[in-house]
Amino acid sequence: MEFQPIRNYGLIGNLGSCALVSKEASIDWCCLPRLDSPSIFAALLDPEKGGHFSIRPALEIQETKQEYLPQTNILRTTFETKTGTLAVQDWMHMGGFKFEEEEHHRLPALYRLVQCTQGTVNIVVIYRPRLDYARAQTVLTAERNGGVIAESKDDVVRLHTTCPFIVGTEGAEARVTLREGERLSFLCSYGRAERADLPPALRSLERTTIYWRRWLTECEGGECRVPERWREHVDRSALVLRVLAGGRGIAAAATTSLPEILGGSHNWDYRFSWVRDTALTVRALASLRHMSDAREFVEWVGELITTGGRRPSDIQVLYPLHAEYVPPEEELTHLAGYRNSKPVRIGNAAVHQRQLDIYGEILNTVFLAELLHTGAGDVLSGVLRDIVEYVCDIWKEPDHGIWELRVDPKQYTYSKVMCWVAIDRGIRLAQNHAWGIDTLRWERERDTIRSTVLEQAWSEKRQAFTQTFGSDVLDATALLFPLLGFLPADHPRALATLGTVMRDLADGALVYRSDHHHRKEGAFAFCSFWLVDALATAGRVEEARERFEELLKLGNHLGLYAEEIDPATGAFLGNFPQAFTHVGLINSAVKLNSMLPPAN
Repeated sequence: MEFQPIRNYGLIGNLGSCALVSKEASIDWCCLPRLDSPSIFAALLDPEKGGHFSIRPALEIQETKQEYLPQTNILRTTFETKTGTLAVQDWMHMGGFKFEEEEHHRLPALYRLVQCTQGTVNIVVIYRPRLDYARAQTVLTAERNGGVIAESKDDVVRLHTTCPFIVGTEGAEARVTLREGERLSFLCSYGRAERADLPPALRSLERTTIYWRRWLTECEGGECRVPERWREHVDRSALVLRVLAGGRGIAAAATTSLPEILGGSHNWDYRFSWVRDTALTVRALASLRHMSDAREFVEWVGELITTGGRRPSDIQVLYPLHAEYVPPEEELTHLAGYRNSKPVRIGNAAVHQRQLDIYGEILNTVFLAELLHTGAGDVLSGVLRDIVEYVCDIWKEPDHGIWELRVDPKQYTYSKVMCWVAIDRGIRLAQNHAWGIDTLRWERERDTIRSTVLEQAWSEKRQAFTQTFGSDVLDATALLFPLLGFLPADHPRALATLGTVMRDLADGALVYRSDHHHRKEGAFAFCSFWLVDALATAGRVEEARERFEELLKLGNHLGLYAEEIDPATGAFLGNFPQAFTHVGLINSAVKLNSMLPPAN
């Protein structure tokens, strides 16, 4: 078994966990019972040791096609052979719907339905779970009535099926002939649940299909608001975000340790909820009128900053999706790493960093959440006031910045601008909600931040705002300054920065995140959508549209995106699929749609 290109994978999942399925219908990444649990299949990071679950024709394959059932997170892989056609459908169960009395019903279970749709097909099924990131000794046992139990000291995974398996020391294998119309189902579940506790495959398929299609189209108060001209792309991005929203906040991505640089060590665990990512997701979902989902995130942020008498200084950069704390960062030295990119990491030490931009994200999100009719209660408004006061006190201090560089803290320009945002939105909230406080100090600090950035972060040499005060290093975050209201879109420095970024950081439709990262890693996909938004804000709408549609072509065969894209080859780099990127796609689509003439 060999490493697959990252762009060859599709995502399935519910609001509990997820899995990556290759174009060859091999599940090469899956964590159960939750997205942030230890993996049971991790061939994505080590084809030999990681474990996988593959279903494919035994004879030569003439053609393969992979697609989603329309408006769902149900994946279908179709194989054409000389003797017949085989379809493999993969999903994780979703039942009930948020507008009904019935609660969500998510199971730590993975369904696979295999059917011969034409002729006759001999299939090979290989089932090789490797529990606890392949660290645990996994023992497989065949069940009397069909199926396989995989056990370690701490975990049990059961494969429910009538397919007869031969169990060996390395895994279980089955060879079966299916004729036209015949089907087999496989249900891989976490824990000791009996088959009777789990819905049969066809029933689960029906309920899951209904759930996804209703979620995508039905929002509170009517239909969701989706730009028709790019509906398929926007729908797919929204479905990705919904899968990643499997706990408190939203996971930054479904995976860990997919490298930003092949063969390098920039391999991080993204299965945690960053305050920044969650705030941006709120805005994206709200723009599509998924108000209930957006409100859940706003409530999470509110709970985050009000529970247990937390002080602003106690707010972390990232949080666990389910656990009480982020586990210590750890290296899994027994795994090869994707294309031998080491180390493989679990946990994320960025939790200990100081990133001052998160306060601006929180205040901006609550401010924009007025559209969600959340209001600002006494407790929440009190905490927001404390945050603004705190930002007034500490904005001059260095931090680690949005890119979480593992170097000494610096005076990052974007962090300063987001401190400006925090104070600015605090002033507006105080006015809108009659907080009855004197905002004179806030206004003074806000103006001081602006003048300081204009003085210390501007480079005459580069004709752009730079990454840190007094440097000449360019950073794509400067594209956001007009979008955040820090500068008017037609301000000479905003226009000059836009031109410099396009000249020095852009490669076609793609944009590198900074001079430090230029050509050393892939272009950052989220930054590429920032450029679309910046061009549109500057009035260059047709140019923005052209770039946006070029970016749409760079997604994979399913419309999914990783963190980064190699401009030369189109290869994906970094964790996958990336919430940031799909948020950027939605934001750009909504913004452009509002500025273009109505679609025919």
